[in-house]
Amino acid sequence: MTDILDNLNILVNVILQLTTHMTTYQLGHDRSACLLEGHSYYQLEYPSFLVSMGTAGDTRLWRTEGPPIWSSLSLLGRGTATWRAVSVENKPENKEVVVILKTIWRSQTRESEFNVYGHIKTPLPGVAELSLGDDVRIPVGREAHVRVTIGTLRSLILDDNTDVPDDPVLHRLALKTVGRPLWDADTTKDFILGTLAALKGHQGLVEQGILHRDMSPANIFIGGPDCAEGWEGFVAGLELASVTQPEAETVVSLHPLPPSAGQLNTRSIFLEETVPSSSKAPDAEITGTALFMAEKHLSMMLHPNKSKKKIRPAQIEREVHHDLESFILVLFYSVMKRGLERRLWHQNPENECQILYRILFGGHTIRLIRQGRSCFLDESDFPVYLFDVLDPPTKQLLYGCWHLLKMHRPMDYPVDELLTEVNQVMRLKTGSKEKVITYAQLFEIYDLALPKLN
Repeated sequence: MTDILDNLNILVNVILQLTTHMTTYQLGHDRSACLLEGHSYYQLEYPSFLVSMGTAGDTRLWRTEGPPIWSSLSLLGRGTATWRAVSVENKPENKEVVVILKTIWRSQTRESEFNVYGHIKTPLPGVAELSLGDDVRIPVGREAHVRVTIGTLRSLILDDNTDVPDDPVLHRLALKTVGRPLWDADTTKDFILGTLAALKGHQGLVEQGILHRDMSPANIFIGGPDCAEGWEGFVAGLELASVTQPEAETVVSLHPLPPSAGQLNTRSIFLEETVPSSSKAPDAEITGTALFMAEKHLSMMLHPNKSKKKIRPAQIEREVHHDLESFILVLFYSVMKRGLERRLWHQNPENECQILYRILFGGHTIRLIRQGRSCFLDESDFPVYLFDVLDPPTKQLLYGCWHLLKMHRPMDYPVDELLTEVNQVMRLKTGSKEKVITYAQLFEIYDLALPKLN
C-alpha cells in the first residue's frame, strides 16, 4: 500500500492516465457493445448501443433504448445493468422484438442465471420468461470464442496473467417478458396489481423449489399495457436463487448382458435406475442487495467475530420470509421514489418524505442501513406524514406492510449463551415462537386494498 499524501505524483499520474491516455476499452467499456451509428456520449438524449454476445459469426444484435432500467451502485460487485432493448437481425425482413437485456458479472462457483431459469418446470405467471442467455465471448488471438472474465481483460489490457480468485464471468440474458420499473407505474391500480402478480410469481417459484434470494427493485417489474391476466407484474433476476435439489435422481444407463449359448458378442440394454443426486445443495451464503436485505442478515453481518474482532459475512440459511421482508421494503422504496420523482406530493410533508427516503434508503454501510430501518420502525416517531399523502389503497397496503415489519422485527442486539438460555426458557413458558412474515399475511393486506381501487 502507498500513502497517497506522501506520493502525490502517483495520484497525478493515475488521473492523467485515466483521463487522457487510456482507451475506452482499457477503462472497462464492454467490447461486445458499441455506440449506435450517429450517436455520441455528448448528445442531449441518452445514446443507444448495439450489443452482441461477442461470438464471431453470431448475428444476434440488440439496440438499447434509453438509459438503463437499473444499474448496480457497486463498482466492485456484480455490476448488474438492465436495459430495455430491441432485437435487431441483419435481415431486413425480420421484425424488431422488444426484450429486457441484462448484463452481469457472475461467479464461476455458482450456476449461471441462464441455467437457473432452466429449473423452472412449467411457465409461471408473474415470473419473467427467458429468451436466451450465455456467457459473453470475444475473439482473442487465434481463438474466436474466449469467455470474457476479469482475468482475460487483465491479460489483454494490462498484460497481467496473475490468477484471479473465482475469476468472474460476464453473463448476458435477453428476457422476452418486458416490463417497467415499479416506480414507473402509471396508476395505483397498475402498481398494486403488478406487485401482487409478482408476489404470486415468487410463491410459484418457491413451490417449484426455487428461492429467489434477491428481491430488490432491479428484479420486480410492472407488466406491459397489453399483458395477460396474472402478468400485471413479474419477478426476474434469478442469478442468486437457490434451487432445492432432490436427494436422488433417475438416470438411464447402458447395461451389458451376458451372451446367450452359442452367441459370441455381448448384448446391452438401457435401464433406469435411481442414484444419489450429483447436484450441490443450496448453500447458506449471504446474498441479496444490502438496502433491501432482511434484518436478520444485516444483524448477522454486524456481529463481531470473537476471534478476529471484525465484521464477518453472514452465514445463515435463507428462508422464504427473508424474501418477503425484502419485498415489503421494495414496496416502500418504489412508492416513495415514484411520489417524489413525479412531485405527487406538493404539501409540506414532501420535505419530511424526502428525509425519510434518504434515511431509509440512503445508507452506504450496513450499520447505517440498519439505523435507518430502526428509525423507520420506531413507534414513537411513526411516519404519519407519509401515510397521510397516500391514496386509500396504497395507504392500506403500506400501513399493513409496516405493521408486518414491526411485528416480525427480530432482536437487533447480539446475545451470548447466557442470554440465549433465558430466551429459550421465556419462549417455552409463553408458548411464543419466532414470528415470520407469510404469503397469507401479505395476501390478506392486498385483499383489503384491492376493493379501494374502485
